[in-house]
Amino acid sequence: MTPPQTIAQQLAAKQREISVAEFFERNRQILGFDNLQRALLTTVKEGVDNSVDACEEASILPDVLVEISKESEDRIGVAVTDNGPGILRKEIPNVFARLLYGSRFHSNRQARGQQGIGISAAVLYANLTTARPARITSKVEEEEAAHVLELVIDTQKNLPKVVSEGLDLWDRPHGTRVELVLKARYTRGRQSPLDYLRGTAIVNPHARIVLVEPDGTRVTFERASTDLPPASKETLPHPYGLELGELGYLLKGTKRATLAEFLAKDLQGVSQRAVKDVLTRGSFRANEPPASIQGERQERLLTALHEVPLVAPSPDCLSPIGSMLIKRGLRNVLGELKPEFFAPPVSRPPKVRGGFPFMVEVGLVYGGGLPPDQPVQILRFANRVPLLFQQGACAITNAISNLDWRRYGLDQKGGSGVPSGPALILVHVASTKIPFTSEAKEAIAEDPEIDKELTLALQAAARHLRTHLSRRSRRDFANEKFTIIRRILPKLAEKTSHLVGKPSPDLTAVITRIMDVVNVETQVIAEPKAVRVPVEVTNFTPRARVLELFVEIPPDVMALAAFEPAPEGTEPELGRAWWTLPKLAPNGRTKLEVAFPAKSDVDASDFDWYIAGIDEAHVLGADPLPGDWDVRLPRTIVEAAEMAAQEAAQEGAGEEEVDYDAAEASAHVSDEE
Repeated sequence: MTPPQTIAQQLAAKQREISVAEFFERNRQILGFDNLQRALLTTVKEGVDNSVDACEEASILPDVLVEISKESEDRIGVAVTDNGPGILRKEIPNVFARLLYGSRFHSNRQARGQQGIGISAAVLYANLTTARPARITSKVEEEEAAHVLELVIDTQKNLPKVVSEGLDLWDRPHGTRVELVLKARYTRGRQSPLDYLRGTAIVNPHARIVLVEPDGTRVTFERASTDLPPASKETLPHPYGLELGELGYLLKGTKRATLAEFLAKDLQGVSQRAVKDVLTRGSFRANEPPASIQGERQERLLTALHEVPLVAPSPDCLSPIGSMLIKRGLRNVLGELKPEFFAPPVSRPPKVRGGFPFMVEVGLVYGGGLPPDQPVQILRFANRVPLLFQQGACAITNAISNLDWRRYGLDQKGGSGVPSGPALILVHVASTKIPFTSEAKEAIAEDPEIDKELTLALQAAARHLRTHLSRRSRRDFANEKFTIIRRILPKLAEKTSHLVGKPSPDLTAVITRIMDVVNVETQVIAEPKAVRVPVEVTNFTPRARVLELFVEIPPDVMALAAFEPAPEGTEPELGRAWWTLPKLAPNGRTKLEVAFPAKSDVDASDFDWYIAGIDEAHVLGADPLPGDWDVRLPRTIVEAAEMAAQEAAQEGAGEEEVDYDAAEASAHVSDEE
């Protein structure tokens, strides 16, 4: 008779291995599939991230099409198509239907997806909620036809299962298309696929992204740049980021013959001098085989590596957006809002946390069509990927909330919390290892090093805003004063002249002494044969000025324009033209004109006038040249502006505002600046 099983034996009989696919099937909320709206966004996000990454790795300008269709009341079809290099047939099942399978997990460089979970998790969710296989179409350039596979995931084994397979004469030279049907809900507004794609377009201005919504609406984000971002280079592991077990794997797997060679060639930042110091501190021989370093000796080696001064990790493994592309991306996507001010983007120097390099970038825009009575819009990004959920739990939001924005011109109750005002703040963190709060990669965890860099970058951007608001206040006051003076002084002069029986004097010199501004005055005059837009520029300042005048007109309207005199240069596709004005002496004026055919639908609001060569506080009727135009000004303009600035500085020496934030930053981080 068999003896009865003990409780321990009964429990042991129930134990079995759990595959990673089974785990995430039961815990799909960890990956961002916890509700219908978020499930759709996560699916679109993973598909687009994969597409853009694949294109960049192949040095191809991304062209991504996202199609969302409604299959039934709670079933949504999602198709993401790209022009990437395609995927080899043998790799398609593993890439799309096997979790924790990918090419980037072991590479020490910046990338959007690194865990090998994203797109296969979307396939898993689709299989689970609709029992429909994923349809993958992929073509590489060397092959005539595209491979078409329908896949599901065997969750018990975490292995792909091919349901059907065939070939298709796809009209693309290369690319990949992923089609899924899943239980989801489509909405517009915040935290929607449209919101995500808008953010993606801002920080990836080299990508063209098209969204087709369930009702057939087509939204296109055209690329604002044809320059690919700098490719991130894979780097060797740095000792500052190594744990004991990781060091053991490297020692065991290296092909180097000696320990000294391993330290110098398989680790980053270890110079020949550092190699000697490590060997001396740890009492190692230079010619020892690396695999022989085990147990307590491994721990001694790691301690020595952490104690010896090493070269900091190289930032070559990062691919920041860069100041120019941040401006282009913001202007391209926010164009309809016409913000009045684009702060010069801030890119902090690369820093190190836990052995991994990282850097912070901040962009800020103000005014225009942004809502003035609501909290500022915060756009969070990690490795060029928008973060739409868990804003309150993110280190970026906390850094913004902890800054006293009242000092920079925004409303903020109590000096903490998200400020209010017509502003948008973009923050991008780039790193080979982003410390996310969860596998869903929706928020960045608190970290002292990252927090410090976020604060310094935000302070720098906020100082630009404070300067702009101060200048705008002075300009508004000058505009009001100028209007009053031009209305009242001529009347006073006319009445006084009438009383003394003399002709009215020319008051231009008087106005110049009072105002110290350059005035740009425009009109729209409809005539039987043409619609004329005369422009008069008057120098009401006490010094001569050499200026560059720019106009921005809708491209379809500009195609009809005639200019007098002819512009120095034009960009018809952008609707831009510019003139180098003749040197204007004090009280001097010059004129130019833009004309259109009769009965043209021309509105003064269609024209945006900008000026370069003078501080914006001394300009009325035009705005300073936007920094994102990347215009190389003539040397005469630059020299004249520099000379005027020097003269103004000499006149107003000692009157500059003290920059308390800069003083604080230099006091606390002088060793890094």
